[in-house]
Amino acid sequence: MLKVIVQRVVVIALVAVVPFVVSAAADEVEDVQGLPGGLEAYLEARVLEANGRHREAMEAYELAVRDAPDVFEVRLSYASFLVDVGMAGRAAELLEGRDNLGPDGLRVRALALTQLSSRQPDLVEETEAALRAAVEANEGDPGLLYALAQILQQQEKSEEAEAIVADLRDTLPENERLVLMHAELMRASGKSEEAIELYRQCVADGPVASTCRESLVDLLVELDRPGEAGELMLEWLSDLDLDSLMRAAGLLWEGGRLEASLSTVQRVLARAPDSPRAQNLEAHLLSALGRHQEAAELLQRLLKKSPDDVELILAMAWSTGRSGDHEKARKWLDKAWAQAGQDPDSREAVRCALTAARLELIAENPMVAREWLLRVGNYQAAGVDYVRLVAQTFRQDEQWRDGISALVRIQPMLQNRAQTEAEALEGEFRLRLGDQRGWMRLRPLLDSQNLSDVLVALQVLQSVELWQDVVLEGEAASLRFEDERDLLMTRAAALEQLGRVEESVSLFSRLVETDPNDATAANYLGYMWADRDENLDEALELIVKAVTLDPENVAYLDSLGWVHFRLGELDEAERWLRRAIDFGGDMGDGTIICHLGEVLLAAGELDEGRRYLQIGLDMGCDHPEHVRSLLGRGDDDSE
Repeated sequence: MLKVIVQRVVVIALVAVVPFVVSAAADEVEDVQGLPGGLEAYLEARVLEANGRHREAMEAYELAVRDAPDVFEVRLSYASFLVDVGMAGRAAELLEGRDNLGPDGLRVRALALTQLSSRQPDLVEETEAALRAAVEANEGDPGLLYALAQILQQQEKSEEAEAIVADLRDTLPENERLVLMHAELMRASGKSEEAIELYRQCVADGPVASTCRESLVDLLVELDRPGEAGELMLEWLSDLDLDSLMRAAGLLWEGGRLEASLSTVQRVLARAPDSPRAQNLEAHLLSALGRHQEAAELLQRLLKKSPDDVELILAMAWSTGRSGDHEKARKWLDKAWAQAGQDPDSREAVRCALTAARLELIAENPMVAREWLLRVGNYQAAGVDYVRLVAQTFRQDEQWRDGISALVRIQPMLQNRAQTEAEALEGEFRLRLGDQRGWMRLRPLLDSQNLSDVLVALQVLQSVELWQDVVLEGEAASLRFEDERDLLMTRAAALEQLGRVEESVSLFSRLVETDPNDATAANYLGYMWADRDENLDEALELIVKAVTLDPENVAYLDSLGWVHFRLGELDEAERWLRRAIDFGGDMGDGTIICHLGEVLLAAGELDEGRRYLQIGLDMGCDHPEHVRSLLGRGDDDSE
């Protein structure tokens, strides 16, 4: 009789399973001559298969099935081979009509149906039943469990699929395909933060790295975290990935990480100095960073080549407006709208309306800003920025009731993060009026399984200074999102506002210790100490670290100036505070201006110091009573 050493194999890749392989070459086969009909061809097929000669193996298998049609082992081996090479239809035919397939037959049939169901959705239910039977017969075979999880995922039965994949990962912790699938299931279940952590585990080099990277970036953008997405992209992009670098630069810009965006664009320009797209973005970024002269010079050169480029015209409008020439900026905006406004739904038209609204808000013309926003035709393209600008046009004049009406009216036209933002802002405006229905808007967000929803709602509570509620809701959310840094930061800031300084310092210290490169946490703790005139050497070290990480961040520059003032180093304090004001542009910050005024007073420059103090007080600043006392003291000194 035929002697063949046969062995079961579990394919670790979990995408193809071969139930039988020949573990020896032809010299391990005995008594080849005189085999029953079909079995000699079967033996030949097994050897050919083992040597990777698949076309010849298939021909031999067909011959064996023809000559030994009743030998089930022949059919089963051939069906398994066909599943392995992706010919599931023929594999299913070979096993069709047999009542007792046994564990191996159930397995091969289930895997064949799995392949077929990806192209024939009507087979999904039959495939699920076949897989469940095969899993039971084969005592939890990992390949079958993986296939079952895929079928369940296809049917949106995410919870059961996720449980299966979690168990498989305990058995095969290093399998990146399982990590990717687990992440996708978490994302489908709305567990975004868990999905992000899983995607992070498979973005290094490997068979699924590219898919993990794309999915991670897409998810972060979907969660309105473009800056974080852009920074992650920089971890794996080389200087040759020009298109991807430009995408990363755009995401960094959207996320407010302007210096990082500019640095990324300049990496592209080093390789492709004539790239119009990179040059345009560089001009926008220079303007956004307050480097208006550089931006204007670059834009003038670009506009000579492309005088009708709407993006360039908008960049020039922005740069001109931010430098203080609002009339000239309006002329550029009118020119842009004359071209883009012919299609109000277009991306250019949306950008034009949003840019104009921002500039009018800076010029303190909320009514004119609102008129520009009424021109937006594509609410989906306008997104979260549109919602925030609409709210700001009412916030600027404290028109809370009208703002509520506007936010309610636009909500049915919004989707995803924009709709969530509109609901949260409606909640804010209601709370400002003492309307408890504001809590009805915020409650679903605060209780959400999506961290972004929770943070948006907490920001509303911060804006209306409900600090105790921020602490309580932040603690409740931390039970769902353990050790989430944004929640810890929010709670720490609220505790400081409540005067619970030791608890606040404890949380900020924890944040700094667990991530020394967290510039926000370092700056906040350093400034808190500087403002309280405590631990000044440690405060200086923390703030210098923050400025090193983000050298043009206005808040960090202000902190650095302020800690130097507390240390009695007035020249250094003035230098850093003036730099902060320069980078702040004409939007300004009353607290920074008051800080400079106090430094100048201390240096004996009384008139200049009082002027800055009054300007900062008029703009709105921290500790206004202290500023008034300084102004009064200035009067006494001048007498």
